[in-house]
Amino acid sequence: MKRLDNSFKESLLRALDEDRYDDLIFMLANRLRSRQKVISIHARASLPVDKDLCQPLITKHLSKAEIEAFDFRTTGWYIVAVQDCRVVAAEPFPYTVDDPGYRDRIEDYIRTLSGDIGDGPDVYGAFHQDGHLSDFQYLYELRPECKRA
Repeated sequence: MKRLDNSFKESLLRALDEDRYDDLIFMLANRLRSRQKVISIHARASLPVDKDLCQPLITKHLSKAEIEAFDFRTTGWYIVAVQDCRVVAAEPFPYTVDDPGYRDRIEDYIRTLSGDIGDGPDVYGAFHQDGHLSDFQYLYELRPECKRA
C-alpha cells in the first residue's frame, strides 16, 4: 500500500505541476470512490462535469502498443485496470445479456475479481471499439446492458 500511496502522490503532484486540473480532480474523485467514501453534494455540484462522467484515462484512444499488449481485438466490454491514468491490465468481459443467469454471473465475477485485485489499481468496465475505450463504468456499478449512446 505504501508504494501505491507514493505513486498516487507523485501522480497528483505531476498533474498539478503540468496544470492538468481535470486529471487532478478525477484522480481525487476516483480515489474517494474506490474507497467508497462520500463526496459532498456541494463539492460535486462545483465540478464542471456531468455527474455520470467517468473517464479515468487521459485519452480514449489506445496506442498500438496498448492494443497489442492487452489484446484489444474485438468490439465489446472489457474489464480494465487503470493506474496513473494508464491501462495496466485488461481482459474481455465474458458475459452477454443473452447468457442464462446473466446478472448473477456478473455479480459473482465482480466479487471474485474484486477479491483478486485488492487495493491495487482502479478497475472499470469499458466498451472497446476500433481502438477506443468509452463508456467507463466503475466495476461495482457495472451494467454492460446499459451502454450509454
